[in-house]
Amino acid sequence: MKKQTRQEYRTARQSARQRTARAVLSFLAFVVLVGAISAAYYWRNSEPKIPDDTDSTTSPEQSADSSEELGSAVFFLYLKSEREDAHSGVLLTVNADAATAQVKALSRKQLENLRDEDGLSTTSKAHESLKIHIKTAVDRVILLDERGFKDAANALGGLDIFLDEQTEFVWDGTRRTLHQGRNLLRGESLLRYLQYATVEGDTATQQALWHGLAALTLSPANRGKGEILFSRLINMVKSDISAMDFVLAGGALDKLARDGLDAE
Repeated sequence: MKKQTRQEYRTARQSARQRTARAVLSFLAFVVLVGAISAAYYWRNSEPKIPDDTDSTTSPEQSADSSEELGSAVFFLYLKSEREDAHSGVLLTVNADAATAQVKALSRKQLENLRDEDGLSTTSKAHESLKIHIKTAVDRVILLDERGFKDAANALGGLDIFLDEQTEFVWDGTRRTLHQGRNLLRGESLLRYLQYATVEGDTATQQALWHGLAALTLSPANRGKGEILFSRLINMVKSDISAMDFVLAGGALDKLARDGLDAE
């Protein structure tokens, strides 16, 4: 395995501040993740407040500035690959109040245990399998196959990554090159890079890619277009979320879009 190259995964706001690239975000990553976060906050918090006529003058900014604690939520994200050694699964913990995310990649052995007896074939089985084998209860599950991953990433524009030096890797006989500086990885390239990192045991890159997708999903641009794209992209994956879940956590989503999502 070649030496690990330092990599950065930046939101548009961070890129602009550091003047290292053009504005990123052509609505990136997985809107499905936005829906999952919405769902989790809906279930974890009290009944949603339904505005009445007296609330009609309240602006989105005022809602986002509410002192109400939004809490945290845990998600399981799983990419099922055609190669047995390239499945990727992570636990993503999002703290809306602190606007932070912690990503923990699961080991190959852990994923093998989860997949035993089709444990990851449906979202309900995934919840049970996680409780049995990982001793972890999660709020929502998102399961993707290769086609769904690529379709979603392409529809959303891809993920910007920044490298200190040129990196090359081979996947299924095809040599791929990531250049020094900015690289926009769309569906196919992003999928293969994530799978390559998984096969090589490069946990740091796996976690950084998943975190980058999460942070970009919760961008201001995504927040503005999320409801439209959610209905389009939800059919590309298996997930235990609904369109109503997406709507019910507006406060949490507004805050995360405003503050960004830093790595913990």
